[in-house]
Amino acid sequence: MMIREAPFMCVSQIALRLKCLAFAAGLILCVARRAEAQGTTTFWNPAANPYGTGQWNGGANWTGGSIPNSSNKVVFNVSGAGTCFVSQAAVAGQLSMGDNGPGGTLIVTNGGSLNAGISDWCAIGYNNTNLTRIEVGGSARFGSHLWIGFAPGSDGTLIIHGGTVSVGQMFGIGWNGGKGTVRVHGGTMNLSQWSSSNPGSISGSSVLDLSGGTVSISGNQVASVEDFIRSGRIIGYGGAGTVSNVFDGVVTRLTGIPAVPPPVTHDIGNLTIQQMGSFGVISWPVTSSYLALESTSNLSPSAGSWKTMTNRVTHDNGTNSVTLNLASQRQFFRLVAGVDPSTMNHKLLMGYQGWFSASGDGSSLNSWVHWFGNNTPTAANVHVDLWPDTSELDADELFSTRMTYSNGLPAKLYSAYKQKTVVRHFKWMRDNHLDGVFFQRFLADLPGGSLTALRNQVAANVRVGAETYGRVFAIMYDLSGYPTNALVSKLTNDWLYLVNTQHLTNSPAYLHHKGKPVVAIWGFGFAGRPDSPQQAQQAIDWFKAAGCTVMGGLPTAWRTLTGDSQTNRAWSPVFRSFDIISPWSVGRYGDGGGADAFRDNQIVPDLADCTSFGIDYMPVIFPGFSWANLNGGPLNQIPRNGGKFYWRQAYNAVRSGCTMVYGAMFDELDEGTAMFKMAPTVAELPAEGRFVPLNIDGYNLNSDWYLRLADQAGRMLRGEIPVANNIPIQAP
Repeated sequence: MMIREAPFMCVSQIALRLKCLAFAAGLILCVARRAEAQGTTTFWNPAANPYGTGQWNGGANWTGGSIPNSSNKVVFNVSGAGTCFVSQAAVAGQLSMGDNGPGGTLIVTNGGSLNAGISDWCAIGYNNTNLTRIEVGGSARFGSHLWIGFAPGSDGTLIIHGGTVSVGQMFGIGWNGGKGTVRVHGGTMNLSQWSSSNPGSISGSSVLDLSGGTVSISGNQVASVEDFIRSGRIIGYGGAGTVSNVFDGVVTRLTGIPAVPPPVTHDIGNLTIQQMGSFGVISWPVTSSYLALESTSNLSPSAGSWKTMTNRVTHDNGTNSVTLNLASQRQFFRLVAGVDPSTMNHKLLMGYQGWFSASGDGSSLNSWVHWFGNNTPTAANVHVDLWPDTSELDADELFSTRMTYSNGLPAKLYSAYKQKTVVRHFKWMRDNHLDGVFFQRFLADLPGGSLTALRNQVAANVRVGAETYGRVFAIMYDLSGYPTNALVSKLTNDWLYLVNTQHLTNSPAYLHHKGKPVVAIWGFGFAGRPDSPQQAQQAIDWFKAAGCTVMGGLPTAWRTLTGDSQTNRAWSPVFRSFDIISPWSVGRYGDGGGADAFRDNQIVPDLADCTSFGIDYMPVIFPGFSWANLNGGPLNQIPRNGGKFYWRQAYNAVRSGCTMVYGAMFDELDEGTAMFKMAPTVAELPAEGRFVPLNIDGYNLNSDWYLRLADQAGRMLRGEIPVANNIPIQAP
């Protein structure tokens, strides 16, 4: 408009195989061949594994071709070796991960059990890096010492989502000059020994963070634990909460206490499967929270990824079920907390422009749209102030400009015409727990021909992305630059095309509210536009009659008919005939003080007005603003201030009582409001031209910082974290 690590949240998984088909709750995998005892060091290196499953219990994944046994020293130090999954019983005499090389990732999944340290110590990050995760239903036992980050230069991380972890002898985080992190989100960790002497079991910058579950330490360790809490080496909920430290006569129990009570959660139970002829029926209990069924054909992240299943879910007697044809390759399934497409309540939804294309992208338009003027990809013609981080994109997603990076390589950009790229954007949303988007549908782009074909393809790409990664989407029409003579007919005819030809509202990911599909119309009633109140009312009434919940993207001063709003009083009843009102606020203030004044003068009275008329209210927040290359304004016109400006707005919206928030925008690079991954420093920018790196205001930020920030804003909106004035996470 002109203007966790990812958690392996497996609750229960099922493998379907053509030749060895079995049905039960939990993970089912074919049995790998037994290994003969070696008594030697074996290395994780699955490069030659023809199956590519990444499973510990696959002999081809190890040097020598044999699965480790209780006398082997097991070493993880091969760069790029990939994630190792423990989904059955696994043993190791000694386990050293990150031993003179990066240790990658080890995940003990539901049904997996790791018994290591039978003969000697174990290390998660011996003198290099390693991440180990224990998932719900998994377990790990370390019979001897366990070091999380041992030697100088090491960086080890242990994350416990559930299950149990037990350590038979001494436990140390950053024990010998290394750095270690333990995060307990669920389950139980049992420690037999604990060092209270300085520096003790937690040293240096290492930390034990509890946001769920329990850590039990043998004996009375209350005094030393209190010392660690005071020094900030034992924290609760990332530092936002506190830690309970109680000796019960046998063990000292540590639990995290949130600053505010967490939202009510419900046991979602297990997946079950029942064979019915050539079909299988997967079932799980109905709960008050929305759950999505995901599947993958391979547990190795490098070989595939979890995707949301779009099969029809039936509900009967408190049970959800999906029927599948079993005549297919093996599949793994899991339930995850999904994005509920039936409501806008407690959602932060971003605008998705999707208007970038490139010469050579395969579209009939074959043109540099929105990136450059005059279809000439040079610094003199560039239209964007921010530069996307394209480091994760594949070669077939990138198109060379006539600009270069400092190393002389061509600067390349993406096209939203490529479905692969748009789907990747939705993966970023899933990875950061973002709810979804309003896809911008510009009437000025729909005269027919190549530009319309491009926009239609992007709409299809958005649908695939949302369905693939369990996000939601809805259409937002933007009236910018479109004349009034055919306004209403253009809106209604295009909606009929999207519904009847592209079938977008049939998507299980299409956003509904109050039982109806949502459609937004942005632009009615702005000062300077020629459309009339009568035209607006005609369009609103038509969409309501078509069975839609209708949202209006309105002027900031819609309520008072001043400023950026039309002043004709006939607009007042038109504005209040929308089901949802979302006033535009980008550029209306430029710092925290302005955001506070906007809350007092606009958000609070707007919300009260909407509530009195039974209308939902969705304020707009934005990270900053810059359109020097597009419109000639100052570079970095509204500074982001490292995310503080964005967070202040999110905080103001939530503390005012708003239940839904619009984020401008996911990918708006032209006006500098984009939130997706962007170039963090000048080093990642083209050598030619003027741009805004993320560190322009003096903050060291990663390219995904604003996605992470939006994740936290969404959590605050949903009540998962406290309503706080300060950003609850640290950069980078």
